[in-house]
Amino acid sequence: MLTIEKNKGPSLYKNIDWFLIGVVLILNVFGLLAVRTVSVHINQPSLFTKQLIASIMGIGVMIIMMLIDYKDLRVLTLPIYIGTVLLLVYVLFAGIGREEVGTNGWIDLGPVSFQPSELGKITLAIVAAFFLERIKQGNNSIKNYLMLAGSSASLIGLILLQPDFGTSVVYMFILACMIFVFGIRYRTILILLGVMLLSLPVLIFGVFDKIFKDFQINRILSFLNPEAHSRGAGYQVYMAIRYIGSGRLFGVEPGTEKAPRNVPEVSTDSIFAVVGEKWGFVGAVIIVLLFVLLLLRCLYISRYARDLFGSYIVIGIMAMFLFHYVENIGMNIGMLPVTGIPLPFISAGGSSVLVNYMAVGIVVSISMRRQRPMFEVQ
Repeated sequence: MLTIEKNKGPSLYKNIDWFLIGVVLILNVFGLLAVRTVSVHINQPSLFTKQLIASIMGIGVMIIMMLIDYKDLRVLTLPIYIGTVLLLVYVLFAGIGREEVGTNGWIDLGPVSFQPSELGKITLAIVAAFFLERIKQGNNSIKNYLMLAGSSASLIGLILLQPDFGTSVVYMFILACMIFVFGIRYRTILILLGVMLLSLPVLIFGVFDKIFKDFQINRILSFLNPEAHSRGAGYQVYMAIRYIGSGRLFGVEPGTEKAPRNVPEVSTDSIFAVVGEKWGFVGAVIIVLLFVLLLLRCLYISRYARDLFGSYIVIGIMAMFLFHYVENIGMNIGMLPVTGIPLPFISAGGSSVLVNYMAVGIVVSISMRRQRPMFEVQ
């Protein structure tokens, strides 16, 4: 029957998005199983233990973010931004990393390490949502445009200085998606694309070789000509494709997996190779479908958010997940260049798991306090 909603605050418990939480937890279980397979084959049990602890802590962080009213983030936008910038500046001088990766983006916390650039993705979504909402509501002061551009550029610039080009592209994609949803003329988009295409030769021959390191240039070259670099820069992709294909329809026999021992960066960047080998085409499709459900649910929550601030934040977080999913899976099947982009809830990495759960907690908080229609079917 049709009823008129009473004039009272919404039941937060009733509005908890159990569907989104369920999808995330299932993905996390798949991730834990994949990481455990890697840890067993390379004889590093601590890898799985750390991932399990990070997952449990991540669920706790998600619950805390659910209980916090997301509108409070509007008031905390400046402190969140300043705190993130300070962390990103700190890693420029005292960060740790690995020589083969070329990025010193981690803070050493003793038994564990933390990567501030992961947290910066959520910060960018919050900061951009704050200024986009103010502009959309009619406050077209040039100050808001400058603050939006300055805050976004500073975060992206600090990531480039680490240097971490892959993560900086994630930041730019988040901002681009939020601006697109905010509303931008198609003519402007076409002009920007035209300028980018015209400037591409100049960038390739005059800028990229001065900004990018040799291993980054080799990754691009191996993507353009994978056969010529199958034993060099393209070896990681070559092996990933090989073992994804070896899984066939339902995967190999348990305990016979070879990807964990033969694919570089298999616990993080190339975890999808383990997924494809361990569970085959069917398992890989199930995980991709779970990713699609997560993204569609975020889109739905953004559509029915109570205000523009919440809606824009969800779009930013959805863009973050979308880029990670497409790039990680794409590079493991040879469709996209290799970058150090983990697969959310699947790849090993404490910082990634914690931040991803934090992002989901914010989305659920927005969903719990969403705008409800005046008439609804009971």
